[in-house]
Amino acid sequence: MSLRERTVLVSGASRGIGRATVERLLDDGAKVIGLARTGDNVIEHEHYRHYLVDLSNLMGAATTLQTLARELSEVNALVSNVGAGHFGGLEQFSAEQVCASIDLNLTSHIILVRAFLPCLKRHQFSDVILMGSESALQGGRKGTLYCAAKFGLRGFSQSLRLDCSSSGVRVALVNPGMVRTSFFDEQSFRP
Repeated sequence: MSLRERTVLVSGASRGIGRATVERLLDDGAKVIGLARTGDNVIEHEHYRHYLVDLSNLMGAATTLQTLARELSEVNALVSNVGAGHFGGLEQFSAEQVCASIDLNLTSHIILVRAFLPCLKRHQFSDVILMGSESALQGGRKGTLYCAAKFGLRGFSQSLRLDCSSSGVRVALVNPGMVRTSFFDEQSFRP
């Protein structure tokens, strides 16, 4: 199936890897639906639609995603890319910060895939691409929260791949290293 026949939903579409993914897909002829928490940096393109969804608010997002999945039945690929880095010693984070970090970097991916999986399974061929990190492969200093979420995402993708093996849904996990994006704007280190 060529990209011209694909309708790809991309979360985290307004910045960094998500925005670059959207731009590349559009250049290659795909129709793209972007999800982002703000309307900043919206791409103007005839084959692009943008929806405001704050995936850091899981309960609100879950309802919105269920509605979108019903409305966007043409989606036959999903790139789950949302995330933020929270680095430091574990004792530096409050319980609320721990939950917020895990929710954004792990649970939001699960909620997004859960909402769109029935839609994806109705297509003969579809794809789920989860944006992980090399932090899913080995723990790192000051990375307890981020690594925990990315290790979890890795396990989720492996199990989801097995669960979807009898359908036309392919599941992939991409684990990039550090990439020069706005992800590092609030960090004390750079790629």
